[in-house]
Amino acid sequence: MKKDVISVTDIKETLLQHHKDKGYRLFNTFPIVSDDPTVMFTNATITPFKHFYTSDSQIQRYNYALIQRCFRLGGANELEIIGVIPYYHTFFEMFGSGIFGISHQEAIEYLLELFTTLGIESQRIYYTIPLSEDFKNALIGSNISKNHIFVLKNNTANFWQEWKFGKLGPVGHGLTAIYSRSSGTVGSVDEMASDIDQFVPFLCLIYVGWKETNGGEIAPVTNPGFDVGVGIERLAAVLQVCNTYQIDAIAPLVEVMTLYLKNITSRRIKEEVIRIVVDHLRAICVLIDEGVLPSNKKHGYVLRKLIRRMLELIWVSTGEVLSVEGVVGDFSNRLILTTKPLSVNADRIIKTIENETSCYIAAIQRALQILETQPNIAPDTLRSTYGLPLSLIPIFSKKGFK
Repeated sequence: MKKDVISVTDIKETLLQHHKDKGYRLFNTFPIVSDDPTVMFTNATITPFKHFYTSDSQIQRYNYALIQRCFRLGGANELEIIGVIPYYHTFFEMFGSGIFGISHQEAIEYLLELFTTLGIESQRIYYTIPLSEDFKNALIGSNISKNHIFVLKNNTANFWQEWKFGKLGPVGHGLTAIYSRSSGTVGSVDEMASDIDQFVPFLCLIYVGWKETNGGEIAPVTNPGFDVGVGIERLAAVLQVCNTYQIDAIAPLVEVMTLYLKNITSRRIKEEVIRIVVDHLRAICVLIDEGVLPSNKKHGYVLRKLIRRMLELIWVSTGEVLSVEGVVGDFSNRLILTTKPLSVNADRIIKTIENETSCYIAAIQRALQILETQPNIAPDTLRSTYGLPLSLIPIFSKKGFK
């Protein structure tokens, strides 16, 4: 990383100091394993503060700010784009703030001040906004060009205009800020959605003014406010002029994994595979740090799924069933330096992955025996019931694995 480029650590410190100076109450990250019954993991900075918006009681409310460790694994499609598109991660960090008692105009002024603090040129920012006139009028009132404002009627695959934070949770409408690396004029939302390298969505400002009721209806809340969410990895990519796997907090992890794979195989491993493995191992380390162990239920199942998918990628890419314990030690030690707080030691991470690797190999060997007696078994059954993906059959059918 160039000396004059701000580091991820400095980015986080700048964000927190800025809000501390403005009188916000700062919080440490809440656990990823959430105690909110509507979500398995903390997947947004608002998650621990939902009651600030939805409670009708006279609880004490205050402006807050934090850097939150987040985890998203919402479905098969979400898993498939991680690593393939180099701006998505299973585990990621997010800056968040909650602001109460201000207007839409004041919220936009807050946003523009934040951009100035971070050294982001406001003329590089484009906005997608909901149909509500409040955001449009506030942006125009702050001298944002109409050419930089795009109205969304509905949520799209890339940009949202409405957020629902869990069942019976708060509901909000808001804007997404997209940083343009292009010197040309942007003509449409589709243009920005088609090239995330040129147009990086990195911040959402949401007016949280409603909640879902027991009957499934959307009703106004008595204590509306604004929720701000900034993806730390994407913000760093904007400021460091790269993708999120090249930022200073993740590039060393990519380097460790690239060197490991280069040393164990003569095959050329695709960058996409390396990114996926780095993403999964980073998430695995953080889940183990939170006390999660592999199992067939809830959080443990997610950890098991990530470990086994990582192993499958490495084994298929190299054509060999290889031990990963060696690289896990170097990887986790680098991660501890770049992702704080991370308290677990490398030995515990290595042992957990080592045990799960043994369980996975044993499960595959049992599946191969079943395949010998039932050669016409459906591939989906083979994978979902017995844990054997078709891609591993040629590798495990080699002598010594039956």
